[in-house]
Amino acid sequence: MTNERVLQFIREAFEKNLTVLNLSENQLTQLPSEIGELVNLKTLDLSFNELTQLPPEITELKNLTTLDLSRNQLTQLPPEITELKNLTELYLYSNQLTQLPPEITELKNLTELNLSWNQLTQLPPEITELKNLTILSLSSNQLTQLPPEITELKNLTTLDLSLNELTQLPPEITELKNLTELYLYSNQLTQLPPEITELKNLTILSLSLNQLTQLPPEIGELKNLITLYLHSNQLTQLPPEITKLKNLIELDLSFNGLTQLPPEITELKNLTILSLHSNQLIQLPPEITKLKNLIELNLSGNQLTQLPPEITELKNLTILSLSLNQLTQLPPEITELKNLTTLDLSKNPLTSPPPEIVSKGVKAIFTYLKQSRTYEHNEAKLILVGAGGVGKTCLVNRLINDVFVEDQITEGINISEWDIPVPYSGNGSIKLNIWDFGGQEIYHSTHQFFLTKRSVYILVWNARKTKDYDNIYYWLHTLEAFGEDSPIILVMTKMNESDDDLNLKDLKSKFPQIAGYLKIDSKDGKGINSLKEIICEIAWNLSLMRAKGVDSWYEVRKELKGIGENRIPYDKFCEICRSKGLDSENVDILDGYLHDLGVTLHFRDRIGLKNIVILKPEWATGAFYKILSAKSVLHSEGVLLQNELDQIWDKETYLTAVHQQLMELMNKFELAYELPDKSSYLIPELLPKNEPDYDWDDEENLYFYYSYESFLPSGIITRFIVRMHQDIEKKEDGMSLCWREGAVLQLQNSRALVKMRLDEKQIEIRIKGDNKRGALGAICNELDQINSSIKKISISKLIPCNCSKNCPERYSYEKLLKAEMKREETIQCHESYEHISISLLLDGYKRREERFNEYKEGENLKQLLLNNLVISPNFNVKAVANPAINVEPKIDVNTNINVNLKIDLPLILNEFDDLKDELENLNPKIDRDLNKIQDSLYELSPNSDKEKLFKPLNKLNRFLTKLSDPDSDYNKVITGTQKGIEQAQKLGRTYNKFAQWLAMPQVPDLFLGI
Repeated sequence: MTNERVLQFIREAFEKNLTVLNLSENQLTQLPSEIGELVNLKTLDLSFNELTQLPPEITELKNLTTLDLSRNQLTQLPPEITELKNLTELYLYSNQLTQLPPEITELKNLTELNLSWNQLTQLPPEITELKNLTILSLSSNQLTQLPPEITELKNLTTLDLSLNELTQLPPEITELKNLTELYLYSNQLTQLPPEITELKNLTILSLSLNQLTQLPPEIGELKNLITLYLHSNQLTQLPPEITKLKNLIELDLSFNGLTQLPPEITELKNLTILSLHSNQLIQLPPEITKLKNLIELNLSGNQLTQLPPEITELKNLTILSLSLNQLTQLPPEITELKNLTTLDLSKNPLTSPPPEIVSKGVKAIFTYLKQSRTYEHNEAKLILVGAGGVGKTCLVNRLINDVFVEDQITEGINISEWDIPVPYSGNGSIKLNIWDFGGQEIYHSTHQFFLTKRSVYILVWNARKTKDYDNIYYWLHTLEAFGEDSPIILVMTKMNESDDDLNLKDLKSKFPQIAGYLKIDSKDGKGINSLKEIICEIAWNLSLMRAKGVDSWYEVRKELKGIGENRIPYDKFCEICRSKGLDSENVDILDGYLHDLGVTLHFRDRIGLKNIVILKPEWATGAFYKILSAKSVLHSEGVLLQNELDQIWDKETYLTAVHQQLMELMNKFELAYELPDKSSYLIPELLPKNEPDYDWDDEENLYFYYSYESFLPSGIITRFIVRMHQDIEKKEDGMSLCWREGAVLQLQNSRALVKMRLDEKQIEIRIKGDNKRGALGAICNELDQINSSIKKISISKLIPCNCSKNCPERYSYEKLLKAEMKREETIQCHESYEHISISLLLDGYKRREERFNEYKEGENLKQLLLNNLVISPNFNVKAVANPAINVEPKIDVNTNINVNLKIDLPLILNEFDDLKDELENLNPKIDRDLNKIQDSLYELSPNSDKEKLFKPLNKLNRFLTKLSDPDSDYNKVITGTQKGIEQAQKLGRTYNKFAQWLAMPQVPDLFLGI
């Protein structure tokens, strides 16, 4: 915000005689002296700026009661503050304070003081003169002890000492008899003193992230406790006395060493939230049904192999987390949990329901479990990969028909079916859908879309070809990245012509998914029978085998296959489903399930594709590969003319009427985009490999690198080009300045160069201009999304050293971020051996407050918030109702939120994150606005009082209102993406639960689909 704009705000506030002024989030580096004219001001919010000092005139604000200086760059407490004798609330959260001046004692009326996230190593004894303090927040400093005089703060009700370096609980704390909330998480405590029982009024005690091996029996005397956090300690059991905590509502025992559910817990009848995440539980006792009031139960990260049917007695459960266990199936009785809204089953070896159903949420899971399931349809993919000309197609013919057919070049993918008998039994068969992938390099980046997990892979190589031998590692890395843990069979072909061996022991140590190695010759059939046997055995052991399928769904699949068409209208698909007795809910779930399996293709989120269901994916992929093989497109440097499609595609197979849909499908797969002339497309995979000539000034560049540890997957840059095509710079002939391995972009008043460095397995980014950080953020957002779609890949982000112009040293961005948050000031360059300022290195890439938020997420503090582990006032920034000049909101600041809202806060955070990801994917330009809302939401804790909730939820309300306004930019972004609309509606409904408690405006029912 310009100084003139600030002055305008101050003048307006003066004219209206306002008592509240909000100047937060405006990048202010100084405050004009005119601020002293607002003598009636009571609340001044200056948070999220870049202030290093205050003007002397601020002392004129004699009526000021609330001052928020959080998230600035203060290195010392401005002396002017001590003149503000009427201050009751002072927020200095997240500055760079190393000490407090003794003069702070002059603020006798302070009731709340927030000093969290600074660099304090000790407190001055004088702080104890602040006798009226009720809330003192000191989290995330460097305190190793407290002054004994802290016992003088007799009125303290909330004390936050979390994220410090305390090794023991100061005995003096037990003198603070009025404490109701005590936060000690993330210290180095090894035990609690028995004297803790003197804190009779405690309602919240947070001891997470310490080193406790046991709890003292005396903890049972804290009879008023309603919340007890013991996350991330070393507890193996609980004292029986814990049963005395009859008022306990929330208990977190996550990340400890419990091997069984302590029987004592079942006596805590009032528990609504119980977290046992990441222990060593192998079963649940039936007695868990005694916890009738449980609303949230977290059992993730244990060793459960089954759920007791009795779990259905927990009728009030809304959230049940079971991820990272060993569950293979769910009891049908679980569908009796009518109030369940969230069921997390990720990373279990489930066969019933299958993962594709689990990913769709509670509704789909329950629908699946309620259906009749009697048939066993054993089916899987067998995928052959390897370089061109090694004999993959010959091998397929020998496997299926036991004949030798001279090898032919495969263009794209050939798909065929092969029925094999169930091993060790004369009954039943396994259906294998064989996908034979063409080995030419031009196809490699496209193949990745069809490399699926829970498949059997055959990696074919030929000892005659040294290059093929060298490519084995490339293919193994590719299969690991996209096929995850699917088993791989290595097959050497043409053994009669040339024989060789692999260092199998070394390969298996690096790729444990290798399940076998065989030598064969398709010409005379040598080794084929052995290969059949191993394929049969490996396929039979896939997790999806022997699982019962839904009868009616199987009938639909049979009818779809019998149609013999490549595609049908969605209405016809629905008609077939209904004829088999499926209701609309089942139709939706089956549609998505078949799509996820790759049996059909149906993209409901694309206007041009939502009315077509592709029954034969090979029909669509065949169209893609014909374009990639087209010499005319290659010769025209990737430009495909609309009128060329009739020559490239067979007219009988690809009618002119479907050309537009197929090209939209190519865009969906990030293989093509339409050029501005609307009569041609660019196919980035067919761009020239050679970098064209263009001018680039190397002065004052911002450099950033993505470094890929094992290998750099093909297709990342071409997908990036499709995503960013509107920002790519134009050449003199009007064409985009891009090539197969790079592009030059114009965005956010900056110019950027993004290109692959294959020899270094890196992507290099260079940026010049007025907004380098903004441009880098937009570029990284797209690359991060592409990288996140590759399941198993290791990436580091690097920034160059600034000790000299051409220093080759590069530092890990993530490690620099961690070092800064651990308060390291410098890092040593291993070229010049100079000590380099970490903050100066990072400042060019992100502002300090943005780095802070990124670090929080990277260190899983977000997850701690979502699990209600880090519940502390240190995350609260004092709020007023609106972001400009405001009247004071009329809110009862002493009324706490009903406990039910504590349940919903994690939901609202999760739902906003999901929606944010979807919207940023559609339009990265709204990233900044969404980040502000996200930052504001993450400042909350589930125990925030109503006043502190008002500002972030007010931001959220305005955001949702814009989404529902047809004339707003937000609405234009979300229109056309059904997934985004559904996520926004879900978020709106959760928001409304909060709004009713705060007397805030509700999101309209019409927008919510009600």
